[in-house]
Amino acid sequence: MRIRNKKLLLFVPAIMAFTLSTETYAQTKPADVPYLPPNAVQSVTISGEYIAVPFADIIGWRYKAVDGKMYRRQYNYSRQQWIGEWELC
Repeated sequence: MRIRNKKLLLFVPAIMAFTLSTETYAQTKPADVPYLPPNAVQSVTISGEYIAVPFADIIGWRYKAVDGKMYRRQYNYSRQQWIGEWELC
């Protein structure tokens, strides 16, 4: 019985690794698409075309230095527009 359990313990992970393997491919981004973080969109394939489905607005900070002082302002990457005003950080 012990030998059978050992063989089973070796066999099951091999089968799982074979059946659960996924294929991944690199996809190039067109030059006219703005940068978005990888977790911002979900890619959906419809008849061979990739369509990006946004989950929510992606908002991040933009920084600039003026006269040795650092300023920041929020930017909505999904809508490509500024949020609020520049503030000293």
